[in-house]
Amino acid sequence: MGHTRLGLMPKTRKWRAVIELMARESSDGSLMADDVHDIARKALEAAQAGLENAKKDPGLKYTFYLLTQIVLAARRDNWVECLGNIGINLPRNASGFDLACETQLAIDNFISHEGMRSDIAEIAQKSIGQALSELTIRGTASLFEPSSADLQMALREHSTKTGFSDLSQKFFGNFVAHFLNFYLSRVTAGSLDTQRLKQLGDLNEFNRALQLHCEQSARIIRDFSGDWYSKTEYQEGINQANTTRFIAVAIKKIKSELEKQKEGS
Repeated sequence: MGHTRLGLMPKTRKWRAVIELMARESSDGSLMADDVHDIARKALEAAQAGLENAKKDPGLKYTFYLLTQIVLAARRDNWVECLGNIGINLPRNASGFDLACETQLAIDNFISHEGMRSDIAEIAQKSIGQALSELTIRGTASLFEPSSADLQMALREHSTKTGFSDLSQKFFGNFVAHFLNFYLSRVTAGSLDTQRLKQLGDLNEFNRALQLHCEQSARIIRDFSGDWYSKTEYQEGINQANTTRFIAVAIKKIKSELEKQKEGS
């Protein structure tokens, strides 16, 4: 299940094409194309090894487990109580923003208790908050006039096979974007001078393109995640053990996708 991938991505969607947005020459010509290609190569090499380590990270595994429990809770009449049982305590008339904040707190508490804070965990934490905010706020009436009923309905839409596929793609797209940005910042810190670093940091267009690229790349696990979610919930119920196994396969698929993109650059 879930073996469909994008195939050869359009040239403008490859990592190298995205990174080339950084090659637009400034008025003083401080950023050159040769630098950009070298940065892209180093960033991708770093990402391959780092993604392998991500499979073992307790923070990432718990964050994804929490994502499954949030949408499953929305199926129940006592959904707020169910969320409270996993450390997510929502106020009355909670909004998508409230949910994102409380989810962050629940992850913080887990990481503090386990004593396993890591860069990967923080990236996963940021990714789930972003995914929940974007998808639940889109489905509620208003951010400023929140309704718990609207929030539950928005979450319930993502508790189906198709809905969870969308949510999972959004989460992993966010995760890969933040992950590559993390490695890119480390690579550029060792490769470029301060003036060029400042220029890179100001390229909002690059960041938007990177986000879009990573969401496209995460399509490789879209169908896989929906199939896994539906089958696992029906057969045995989703728990931390089987979400850990899912993460290992999902990361392997993402690594394969990035490697194919690098080879096609």
